[in-house]
Amino acid sequence: MEILRTPDECFANLKDYRFEPHYTNIRTADGSDLRIHHLDEGLADGPLVLL
Repeated sequence: MEILRTPDECFANLKDYRFEPHYTNIRTADGSDLRIHHLDEGLADGPLVLL
């Protein structure tokens, strides 16, 4: 699998995007690692929102 990644500096100082980066690494069937970005915001005991 060919994995493309946008350089982190492309996401620096995005207007109106004040979220901290959080990443999860996932191993693919062919042994490659995918780095998936996700948001981890809000109250720890608040409702889960999954998009």
